[in-house]
Amino acid sequence: TKTKVETYKLKLDKKNIKKIIKKYDFIVDGSDNFKTKFLLNDVCIKNKKILVTGAISKFDGHLFTFNFKKKSTPCLRCFFQEEKISDDILNCESEGILGSVAGTMGAVQANEVLKQILEIGKNLVGFILVIDLLNLDFRKVKLIKLKKCIC
Repeated sequence: TKTKVETYKLKLDKKNIKKIIKKYDFIVDGSDNFKTKFLLNDVCIKNKKILVTGAISKFDGHLFTFNFKKKSTPCLRCFFQEEKISDDILNCESEGILGSVAGTMGAVQANEVLKQILEIGKNLVGFILVIDLLNLDFRKVKLIKLKKCIC
């Protein structure tokens, strides 16, 4: 299977994101704002894509893998249950990030995609991986699919 990797650093909106996502089976999100994360979540649900999304702040990282080909998969909105989430809550500018945390999260995201492609190992579908690199704590927490969610 030939796999293409493309990076888009353009303002994502509903019109152009649908064109971009159509071509790919796996979407890897490293965006730094909730508007983009929720937009990717919603479009991936509608297009039945696999979404691997990560978030970082200081020494902490959160990683989700959503396989929207399966109806039982919870989504990002199941985790963040509020309708409106302010980007001020987890703002990289005020909180700061550590480059090694970003690198670690990127490596784990890439590993998740490879496991999905090769169909090996345990994946994070239905879980969130919480990484605290300051104290070297890793934990997996089960996500619950909400009944009234768009997914």
